[in-house]
Amino acid sequence: MDLSPAAEVYLRLLRYVLRYWFPFLVGIFGLIVHSLAEIAFIDLLRYMTDTIAIVTETIAASDQSSSGLIESFTVMIFGDSIASIRWLAIPLMLILISAFRGIGYLIGTYCLAVVSNYLVHSLRVQLFNSYLYLPFSYYDKAMSGNLISTVTFNVQQVTEAGTKALKTVLQQGSLVIGLLVYLVYTNWILTLFFICVLPLIGLIVRRVSLRFRKISRNIQSAMGDVTHVTQEAVNGYTEIRMYGATENERNKMLDASHHNRKQNMKMAFTSALSNPLIIFIVSFAFAGVTGFMLNPFILDTLTAGSFIAFIVASGVLIKPIRQLTEINSDIQRGIAAADSIFSIVDTPREVDKGLHKQEVVEGDIDFCDVSFRYDSSDKKILNNISLSVKSGETIALVGSSGSGKTSLVNLIPRFYDCSEGKILLDGIDTKKFILENLRTHISLVSQNVTLFNDSVLNNIAFGELKNRDRDRVIGAAKIANAHDFITELPKGYDTEIGDDGVLLSGGQRQRIAIARAILKNAPILILDEATSALDSDSERQIQNALEELIKDRTSFVIAHRLSTIEKADRILVVEEGEIVEQGSHNELLEKGGRYASLYNNEFEDIKVK
Repeated sequence: MDLSPAAEVYLRLLRYVLRYWFPFLVGIFGLIVHSLAEIAFIDLLRYMTDTIAIVTETIAASDQSSSGLIESFTVMIFGDSIASIRWLAIPLMLILISAFRGIGYLIGTYCLAVVSNYLVHSLRVQLFNSYLYLPFSYYDKAMSGNLISTVTFNVQQVTEAGTKALKTVLQQGSLVIGLLVYLVYTNWILTLFFICVLPLIGLIVRRVSLRFRKISRNIQSAMGDVTHVTQEAVNGYTEIRMYGATENERNKMLDASHHNRKQNMKMAFTSALSNPLIIFIVSFAFAGVTGFMLNPFILDTLTAGSFIAFIVASGVLIKPIRQLTEINSDIQRGIAAADSIFSIVDTPREVDKGLHKQEVVEGDIDFCDVSFRYDSSDKKILNNISLSVKSGETIALVGSSGSGKTSLVNLIPRFYDCSEGKILLDGIDTKKFILENLRTHISLVSQNVTLFNDSVLNNIAFGELKNRDRDRVIGAAKIANAHDFITELPKGYDTEIGDDGVLLSGGQRQRIAIARAILKNAPILILDEATSALDSDSERQIQNALEELIKDRTSFVIAHRLSTIEKADRILVVEEGEIVEQGSHNELLEKGGRYASLYNNEFEDIKVK
C-alpha cells in the first residue's frame, strides 16, 4: 500500500519509538487506565442518579432498570441494600476511580516522556553524527545557521510531536473510543448521530493538516534565517561596528524575525479557526441527540441515570475531540521537522570506499592528469595537473587569488575528489585508502584557524593527539613560538580560551594551530597561508621553526609573502587552474616570467612601506 510522504515520515519517526517498546507499552496501558477511569466515573454518576431516584421513589416499581457496569459490580460485592450503597459502594468507588485515574495518568505521562525524550536524543545524536561525516561540498552550499537551527529548533518540534502529541493522541484517542463504546452500550440509536459527523470532521482535519505542514516548513526556514543572521552578527561584531553596518544588520534581523512572526501568525490563525469549526459541527450532532432524547419513545427506554450518563458522556466527548484537533498542528510541525532532519540523515556521507590501510608512508605524491570542478559548476577549477613530488620535497604554490592553489592541496586529504585523473600516495591511489587512515598521515594548518572552547593544552593535543603527554605538547608549542605567551596566560596551558579562541589574538591562535600540526608529526604537511595572521616580527620568529618542521617531510606551502618560500625545493606558479611555471626561486627569477613579476611587485611594496 502506497503511503503519502507525510505518513511515511511519521511512520519512520515512530519506528524510533519501537526501540523503547517496554516503557511505550506501559505508558499506553497507563493512559488507557486513565481513560477507563473517566468512563467509570460517568457510569458511577449514572448509578448515583438511579439510586437517588429509587430513594426518592420517583421510579419505584417501574419496569425501567439500570444495568450499568458499576451497578453490576457493586451489587455483586456489596449487595443491593440502600445502606450498603450509601455508605460503602458509592464512596469506595469514588476513591478507587480517582486512584486509578491518577495512577494511570502518572504512569502514562512519565513513560511516554521517557520514550519521547529518548526519541529526541536519538535523532539529535544521529543528526550530529551526520554532520561529522557529510561531504565538504555539502557545507559549501548549506548555511551554518540553518544547520544549527535543525539541531535545536527542528528537533524541538519533533519533541512536541513525540511528547505532547503522542501522549494526547493515545490518551484522548482512547478516551474517544471508550466513550463511543459506552454511548453505544447506553443507547446505540442515539450514538449514530455522533458517528455520522465523524467523516466530516476527518475531512476538515485533513485539509487543515496540509495547511499546517506547509506553514511549518516556512516557519523552520524562517527560523533558520533568524539563526543565520544572529550568528553572522555575533561572529562579525567587529566588522559590523567598524564599517557602520549596525543599521543594515538590524534591518536584516527585522526582516527575518518579521517573516518568522508572520508564518507563526498563519499557524495560529489556522489552528484557532479549525477548533471552533469542528466544535460547531459537533454541536449540531449534540443538539440533535438532545432533541431526540426528549422524545417520549426514547425516554421510555432510559432510566434517569442513563439519560444523565448519555448527556454527560456526549458532552465529555467534545473535549477529547477538540484536543485531538488541536494537537494536529503539533503533529504536522513534527512531521515537517522530521522531514528536514531525515533529509540530512539520508544525505550520503563523503565517499569512503577504500580498504587500504598503511601505518607508515614515505610521502611520495603524484598528480596524474588531475582536473577538478565543484558539483554545482561546470567550470574547471583545476585543469589536467600532472606533478610528481618526492618524499621530503618542499613544494611552494603561488599565484593570484582564486587561481586554484587551495583547491589543489585540498585534493590530497580528499576533502574533495578529483573530477578526472587520480592522486597517488606512495604509488597507491588515495581513493583506495580508508579516509581516516589517509588523513592520519597529513598535517594541515590553514589560513582559517579553528579553535575550540577548551584549554590551550586540549586545543594543541586535539582529537587523535589527546593522549600525547604534556611534555610533548609543550615541546611542540616551543617550536611554534607559542610557549612564552601561553605561560603568561592566567592558568598557562590549562587556560580556557573561549569560543573559537576569542580570548587570543590572531597570531596567537595561528601559533596554537601550528603547534597542533607539529605535535601530529605527520610525514605530509600542508601549510595554507599558515602565517597569514602573523605580523612580520612573529613570522620571522617562527620561520626557522617551520623550516625545521618541513625537513624530511613532503610539504606543500601556500604563502602570501613570497619571501617566506625562497628556500622551497620547487615553486609552482598556478594561474587559472594550470601550472604555468615551476622551478627554484633563482631559476624562476632568471626566467623573468609570472613569478618574477609577483616577486618584484612584492619587493616594490616593501620599498614603498
